[in-house]
Amino acid sequence: MASLGGPAESRWIKWGGNFVLGGAILAVVIALCGLTLARFDMIDKIQGFFAFVMMLNPARVLVAVGLVVLIIALVQKTGPKRNAAIGTVLAAALLTVIYTQVILPGGKVPPIHDITTDVDDPPQFTTLDVDTPVSTGPFSVDEWRSFHSGAYGDIQPIVIDKSPVEVLADARALMEDRGWDVAVSDPEAGHLEGTAYAGYLKFRDDVVVEVTPIEDGSTRVDMRSVSQVGVSDLGYNAARVEAFLRDLQAM
Repeated sequence: MASLGGPAESRWIKWGGNFVLGGAILAVVIALCGLTLARFDMIDKIQGFFAFVMMLNPARVLVAVGLVVLIIALVQKTGPKRNAAIGTVLAAALLTVIYTQVILPGGKVPPIHDITTDVDDPPQFTTLDVDTPVSTGPFSVDEWRSFHSGAYGDIQPIVIDKSPVEVLADARALMEDRGWDVAVSDPEAGHLEGTAYAGYLKFRDDVVVEVTPIEDGSTRVDMRSVSQVGVSDLGYNAARVEAFLRDLQAM
């Protein structure tokens, strides 16, 4: 029987360290390849997203194994620790990114992807191919309204002290400045549509802005932002609408 800290333990620690490092490198490569291929539309966006998220459990296992290997190596004061340490750090970094970018945000927002300033009469798309009157995913319209009102009740139309034509021109300039693709701009109808992009994968979200004249000469602005794929949008559409309207009002 090998003594404490002997060759057998050293070999075990070396094997464990190689396993953790190799597994961590493989998990990071799979996650990055999935995200990057999806970003450039070489594979489907959802496929790339799932390739990234599916590395959650492998990363958890690798961190746990890496910590066990490091603890044993430190206690027995034997065996190479570098590979186990590097692998654990890589796996922990991947785990942190998945949690902060997907798991935690997803737990804070409702599972919807169609956000608007008016849940009773959302702006409608005339050019882009978007579900009407709203895109509710697996939920009914009433369930969607309940989710929306509960999480995004503060998203409301804004009023700007300019004419509708001026406001729509500002909105189009703001879209272009953000790098969105403008699909249609109709000043006479007070209607603007475009496609925005979300996250590293560049998920496509369709956006519509409607401007309505008010009797005092000002303009009411309504907006809607809808993800082309997925159920939950991790809060991207709501954040987009809030930021866009805030910047539009400041112009």
